[in-house]
Amino acid sequence: MGMRRWGYQVDLYNIKKKRQLDLGGYDLIGIGSPVYYYGPPFILTDYIKSLPDLGGLPTFTFVLHGTYPFDTGKFIRQVLASKGARDIGYFHCYGADYYLGFLKEGYLFSPNHPNSAELSSAEDFGSQLVERFAGKPYSLTEEDQPPPLIYRLERFLLNRWLTEIFWSRFFKVDKQSCTMCGLCKKICPCINIGQDEDGYPVWGCDCLLCLSCQLKCPQDAVITPISWPLVRPFMIYNVHRASKDPSIEHVRVKHSKGRTRVLGPK
Repeated sequence: MGMRRWGYQVDLYNIKKKRQLDLGGYDLIGIGSPVYYYGPPFILTDYIKSLPDLGGLPTFTFVLHGTYPFDTGKFIRQVLASKGARDIGYFHCYGADYYLGFLKEGYLFSPNHPNSAELSSAEDFGSQLVERFAGKPYSLTEEDQPPPLIYRLERFLLNRWLTEIFWSRFFKVDKQSCTMCGLCKKICPCINIGQDEDGYPVWGCDCLLCLSCQLKCPQDAVITPISWPLVRPFMIYNVHRASKDPSIEHVRVKHSKGRTRVLGPK
């Protein structure tokens, strides 16, 4: 809205379409990303790494995070810089964190975010981009911090290679509960879910570990490694750390059959 207020045309593009956008004719490119496992999701990483040489094209980055963004924005900006982009801005704010691992522990972080103040700041950021694009001086900021050791370990264990050869192999469906509604296939951001000869969902290896299939299943029929006892200590640690952080809002919730019900603030 901040850029449109100045009369600029703004086009939105969903990289879920899995095709490279023709950048010809664009004067400014923005890359927006959620934070998955304390970094950008694989689909976003693939996209920016596949960009052609940008030849000094101005770019900006914005990140939405439920708990800690750590160096997610910095990584994106560094890849864009390696493509020859000229960085003119970075913005990040909280967003409601419907990550199933946290919901199963009974916590929804950053509910009702982005809030009105954050949306207003985002609009102001858009206006600042217009000014910088027109030539106003801009000093790059390096506010992102690398994650502490435990989060780096989590990020390593959930990297692209291990997801493809290990984690993705353990996604399955309880055929006694599944109604073959097709919702999991429809909402998968990587188009990674197909059907077997009987119509039940089957998973490929092109997975983000977003867990949307399990999160939204109206029958709780999707089974993933997030339910393993081996994984739970990490979830407990993450929830404990974030729930004790006064800068991160949270509410207690109950998640079941694709729905999250708020129980209370603490």
